Amino acid sequence: MGKSNKYTKNIAISETKTFAILLVIFYHCMLFYRNPTIVWPLNAGIASPGVIALSAFLGACLVPSLALCSGFLFLLSTRNHPRSRWKMLKNKVKRLIGPYFIYGALWLVPLYTFFDIPTMGRPLHTDFVSGFLAMCMGLFTDHLWFLLPLFWATLFFIIIRNLLDGKKLIVASALSVIAAVCVELFLADIHYYCIAESGPFLVVFFIGILLYHFNEKIEKWNLKIYCIISLALFAVLGLFVYLNIDNTVVSYIEQISGALLFYFIFMAVSRTSFSDKLNQSRFYNFCESHSMNIYLLNCPFMQIYFLLLNPLIGTNVYLTILCLWILSYPSIFIAVWIQNKLKMALVNKIPIQKIGG
Repeated sequence: MGKSNKYTKNIAISETKTFAILLVIFYHCMLFYRNPTIVWPLNAGIASPGVIALSAFLGACLVPSLALCSGFLFLLSTRNHPRSRWKMLKNKVKRLIGPYFIYGALWLVPLYTFFDIPTMGRPLHTDFVSGFLAMCMGLFTDHLWFLLPLFWATLFFIIIRNLLDGKKLIVASALSVIAAVCVELFLADIHYYCIAESGPFLVVFFIGILLYHFNEKIEKWNLKIYCIISLALFAVLGLFVYLNIDNTVVSYIEQISGALLFYFIFMAVSRTSFSDKLNQSRFYNFCESHSMNIYLLNCPFMQIYFLLLNPLIGTNVYLTILCLWILSYPSIFIAVWIQNKLKMALVNKIPIQKIGG
């Protein structure tokens, strides 16, 4: 442990992150047919048992796997590009906090106000100013909530980065668990900027750091071992979903199991010819290189489409989900494409000053 892995990209991690984000869109399409919650109040009024079970399973896998990938990539970046804590912090503010406010102000608040969409931190009939203030206070976050606990977890590991090597990892592990416990015990009522939701991110992020350290050994395992581990994790997670135990410790175990399940599935996939074909696909490469933008833009589309479809076919659960899925993906990809074109046009209009000119 502690040796710097000599690569700049891990195929399994890249595929895990990309497919987790693509499946988040499908996951969001299903949430209209669960019982309404504070987080997702817009609802069809029909609780589908099949949708509840599948969405619970995916919910334990998708965001945790993204946190796991972030931990792995955090240490990979730290090893390949050593920087001061201050520079690391500025980079994470730019990549996580900046998009939260930019997409919140220019995307979420206008759309949710215009269509009057209910969501966490934004009650019905909230005006633009109130919605904007709620977003600025970290209360009206919608799907952008993911950026905030990920920032807190990253900040924590930036602070203790000198412990993320060798035998010091034991200390880092203990501190991660202690920090998560403190969040659950003392910060659970602080909903500003999703501080209360950062506990599981601390633990799963650290699991990603451990996987980086053990990556060379894990890479030597064969396809059969990856498949056995994946099946075992699938069984464990399926059992927890079936039992539906409302317990904080069980919730942590579920999220760790879900994150590792996705990781080992794509470790197995990376050993097959399918992975080679995947990485040669222009569509996959587009999704991989724009995965964060896909995530940042995804949620309002399906909310708006649901408002339009619910009066027409809302009682047909699977047809509505299928239509939402079919409509949302092209809309998101087109929005990402337009966004990239606008960025390129803006960059080309900015004059580049010659060095020494």
